[in-house]
Amino acid sequence: MTLAKCVVNLQSGHLLGKICTSEVALAVEHGKFITVEGGEGVGKTVFTKGLSSRIKSAGLGLVQTREPGGTPVAQQIRQIFMSPPPDDSLAIKTELFLVSAARCQHLEKLIRPNLEQGSWVLCDRFHDSTRVYQGIGGGVPQAELETLITLSVGQSDPDLTFILDCDVKVALDRVNQRSSSDESGNRYDEASVDFHETLRNGFLDVARRFPKRVVVLDASQDPDTVIDQAIKEINMRFGTSV
Repeated sequence: MTLAKCVVNLQSGHLLGKICTSEVALAVEHGKFITVEGGEGVGKTVFTKGLSSRIKSAGLGLVQTREPGGTPVAQQIRQIFMSPPPDDSLAIKTELFLVSAARCQHLEKLIRPNLEQGSWVLCDRFHDSTRVYQGIGGGVPQAELETLITLSVGQSDPDLTFILDCDVKVALDRVNQRSSSDESGNRYDEASVDFHETLRNGFLDVARRFPKRVVVLDASQDPDTVIDQAIKEINMRFGTSV
């Protein structure tokens, strides 16, 4: 029975029980999948928290998550990825397979189920970070990398990606402030300026490759201003009133 017939029967007082109920359930609108990308020190954490708060305050169901991580299994992979033993550093393709395995679990157990139930998902990093960190930064050939991304992600590309971009000097100043505070840094914080420039250029290259999906935001601005610009883009694309 089609959904249209189900509605007609409902209006005429002849609701066909579980059949119509299941048909109506299929009409639940799929949630939106938004990812946040950028190099070290661009302010992704503050941006993601602020954007999440704004979307939730508009009454939209939203799950905030991150990569690697998001599920117990993926979080254990994250611990290996972020803090490998000091005498056993990760080979670049080991990094690639670790983040891809974590992403498979993340998609299967958290991202897809929530999207299918109509919730929005906001994720701090996704496959574009793999393209930049392991691909452009790490030297994994693009053809190999894209094959693994396709295998791990399938048809679950984000609906919208925000790349936070700012001058590397500004970003590294923030990294240094973070390192001197109570916030924990990561193993990329000590990388060379040239490496951080490579990351920045890599993300800008991603924006050029995927212009319909990716929006670059000037992260040197006040965080609230950046969030306002993101909200404007969301409302324009999805017809919402966040």
